[in-house]
Amino acid sequence: MDVLIVDDDAITRFALSAAVEEWGFVPVLAENADQALKTLATETTPHLLIIDWSMPGMSGPDLCKTIRKREDGQFFYILMLTGKEGNEAIIEAMEAGADDFLSKPFDHRVLKVRIAAGSRIVRLEQTLNQLASRDALTQCWNRRMIDELFANSIAESTRKRSKFSVMVLDIDHFKRVNDTFGHSGGDAALKHVVNILNTNLREYDQVGRYGGEEFVILLPATDRNEAWGVAERIRSAIQFQPTILNDDLKIELTVSIGIAEFDRSRDANQSAFFERADKALYTAKQTGRNRIICSE
Repeated sequence: MDVLIVDDDAITRFALSAAVEEWGFVPVLAENADQALKTLATETTPHLLIIDWSMPGMSGPDLCKTIRKREDGQFFYILMLTGKEGNEAIIEAMEAGADDFLSKPFDHRVLKVRIAAGSRIVRLEQTLNQLASRDALTQCWNRRMIDELFANSIAESTRKRSKFSVMVLDIDHFKRVNDTFGHSGGDAALKHVVNILNTNLREYDQVGRYGGEEFVILLPATDRNEAWGVAERIRSAIQFQPTILNDDLKIELTVSIGIAEFDRSRDANQSAFFERADKALYTAKQTGRNRIICSE
């Protein structure tokens, strides 16, 4: 686990870095609040932070407040280091957003156990977040999370005036799969479909299980024609790559897909946009299944 150490004093940074590395963590160093915030803006941001109170520019408590105002929902465990003592300093640090507090000079044994406790809390938070946002069977996003990502993608497309398309995919005659192969066969089919989706999508595309055998796929920076190409690749892969249960048993599947491209002049909200893709899916199923329909 990475630990971000924010301290303007080079000697303290080096000492803390050596200590956390000895304890099995990966130190990430920042000399001031600006460097720390840049580090926290990266995709591999550390979630366990050691922040010094007194620094030039933005102080430790002010940095805590700034981090806690983030709207991306990420969890950070913050340990504040300071030469201050007494209850007033502890209260100020905690009110600013720190999770723990340690006065200088400190016993390295105390720091070690507090960092260990912080890492356990970070891992627990990550586990809870995983359980709250992932579909338990397929490990793609669940409905709550894909709806949240959907809203974020619309906001980003509106802000950047960029292309954005959504696909709604439904496994054809899925009830027959469960009736014929049992729920274990149905579960295997769902996992197989998600594996094919992940193989055929970009790393920044998003897949969510919307319910039963229906999936929502978010395609940033993609117009309807490009989305059609992606959908056809997925449709064909699912049709010609059956789910293998064992050497003698396989499940052949087809899917129907509805596509809509975000149109700021037509789509008043997320529901209106999704409804166009959902209606396209309905048309695909009503006109024979195993096909793709794009909303006009």
